[in-house]
Amino acid sequence: MAFITSFISSVMVYTTVYTLASLGILISGRTGVFNVAGEGIMLASASAGFLAAFLSGSWFIGFLAGALMGAFFGLILVFVHETFKVNQFILGICLVIFGSGLSDLIYKLVVGVRLSAPIAPDTPEIIIPLLSKIPVLAGFINQDIIVYFMYGAVIISWWFFYKTKIGLETRAIGENPKAADVVGINVSRRRYLATIIGSSIIGVAGAYLTISITKTYSPDISAGRGFMAIGIAIFASWKPQRAIIGGFIFAFIEVFAFQLQILSDKIPYQFFLMLPFISVLVIMVIYRKHIEFPASVGKPYSRE
Repeated sequence: MAFITSFISSVMVYTTVYTLASLGILISGRTGVFNVAGEGIMLASASAGFLAAFLSGSWFIGFLAGALMGAFFGLILVFVHETFKVNQFILGICLVIFGSGLSDLIYKLVVGVRLSAPIAPDTPEIIIPLLSKIPVLAGFINQDIIVYFMYGAVIISWWFFYKTKIGLETRAIGENPKAADVVGINVSRRRYLATIIGSSIIGVAGAYLTISITKTYSPDISAGRGFMAIGIAIFASWKPQRAIIGGFIFAFIEVFAFQLQILSDKIPYQFFLMLPFISVLVIMVIYRKHIEFPASVGKPYSRE
């Protein structure tokens, strides 16, 4: 039971990364903006968040810096797309490359070369009395504050999109922006807000990698998780309540692959690194008939 609890605890750590990243993608996707720049946003935010946390000695400032870096990328994405109608996918790929270079640049400019890697301050953990002693359940609740932030973000996003008037209007933009515009909904403003907020959440996911998981920065630390988050958002059919399920599935596969590396030294470790990406393809093929897209996702909109 102790091993299972520990395993679930590790899974929930990576579930947080995948869920927050995919949640940020689906929030903007609900307004028709397909944010494929998640990998670049995570890398830039991982670097900025770590540096802010290390220099200030505050985990909160670190995550705030990561969120602001994500919001900055989201602003670039939606501004260029809405103003110049640049293809969202091309723009997203450009931002991935930009974020990859920026992350290493700002780290080297601030930290330089050191004999020992700088370490981020600890992120506070939340321990619930009595419940924290229950095997298996403890793996879900004995976590740091960002895991609880992930729980809250999923619940609030679900409530917003399905239980509020503004949320329903936002979903309508993703389905038919012209019809939403006709009834007086400011399509451009909603796209700005959704993309900036969604990208800031992706930024928190990137900062979580360096501040809480590895506690230091290294090049390409996101390791393709930003791209996998796109697959999770699609698997979730752009629904927050399914994003956490997808995040848990892929986190489980990743942590399981880590365990296999420890148990087997005869199989090249590169094979285990491939497993999460292979799983994305397999799951997408299996669930292809159940996947739904907002009708206007990836498409520009201009008022006539």
